[in-house]
Amino acid sequence: MLGILMLAAAIIYVEWKQYREKKTRIILAGITAASAVIGILLLIDPSLPGPSELIKLLFGSVDKVMK
Repeated sequence: MLGILMLAAAIIYVEWKQYREKKTRIILAGITAASAVIGILLLIDPSLPGPSELIKLLFGSVDKVMK
């Protein structure tokens, strides 16, 4: 868990220095933080459903309606 947090912090630090726009920095930090949270959640409970299950849940009924 500590490794994931340290890696995310290092990514944010290196990329933060590269970009000057505040909006780009916020987006970069948000995406990296969200990825770190997902990684930690999967580390704690590996049986959590993956992204494909979420897509099936959200758009499964749309597929049936379109057919």
